[in-house]
Amino acid sequence: MNIPSLRYFLAIAERGSITQAAAELHITQPALSRHVAHLEHELGVTLLMRHGRGVRLTEPGRLLEVRAKAILADLDTLSDELQARQTEPQGELSVGLPYSWSETITAPAVKEFSDSYPSIQLTVIADSSETLESMLKSQYIDLAVLSTIEDDAEVESRPVVHDRLYLFGPKGSGLAELGVITYAELAERPAIRQHNATVAARRTDQRIARSGRSQNVLIKTSSSLMLELADLGLGYVAMAGCAVGSRRYDMETVPIADHSITWTMSRLRSRPVTAAMSAFESVLAKAVRRRAATGEWPGVTLVEGGF
Repeated sequence: MNIPSLRYFLAIAERGSITQAAAELHITQPALSRHVAHLEHELGVTLLMRHGRGVRLTEPGRLLEVRAKAILADLDTLSDELQARQTEPQGELSVGLPYSWSETITAPAVKEFSDSYPSIQLTVIADSSETLESMLKSQYIDLAVLSTIEDDAEVESRPVVHDRLYLFGPKGSGLAELGVITYAELAERPAIRQHNATVAARRTDQRIARSGRSQNVLIKTSSSLMLELADLGLGYVAMAGCAVGSRRYDMETVPIADHSITWTMSRLRSRPVTAAMSAFESVLAKAVRRRAATGEWPGVTLVEGGF
């Protein structure tokens, strides 16, 4: 059952005449009759009875008239809603952001977004890029900030921020006295790692291996516990520079030699950009620029044209 046929049928029902309906619809009577015949064949019922002055609806025809009006009204409303969704932020939005951004970028951005768009139901996930990429591909989230990923037919990624990697340790660990930490020195410190292998962790392992050593990983855990455990003196965490200056922890940090990551704004190619997605990107961009401008985000470089 196609939509034009339903509209043509309603035009005939309203006018009681195929001739009048054809003239107003600017199609030929035979073409209009074929649409009705197609509906009757598809539904297995007779919809119109012809008489000398035109046509009248059969009992099935009257039922179809009622249902067709409701169906077409719903479609018109849906069209309006879809158009509005492209121009006015509304509905639901799910985003994934790096755990290292949680306190310094994500929380302020979510506050501003919620204040600006209180009607939008927002879901925010803070996790590793690998987990967020999986969520993006399964359509659990609409938008994500990921570390650099290889060319992917499913995901469209736009670089937005280059971020240096730092080693985090407890107060009194001596990290603050170092200007930079080498991979050989890094291998000497017990590590707390994400339980699943991340891009940054794999790159760190490769570079430590080139120095003829391997890292001593004492604890593997979730993103949300790594800094908590390091703050308690249980080991050291390699994390992006955005987490430096966190008010939750009294920790020492030092940049890791020649080690950085690139954050990308990512979404599925198959999903259209909604107004809510664009609005969140805009708010997030402002939060990133504010943080970078304060000087409290060491080693950061904003990608020109990224945000």
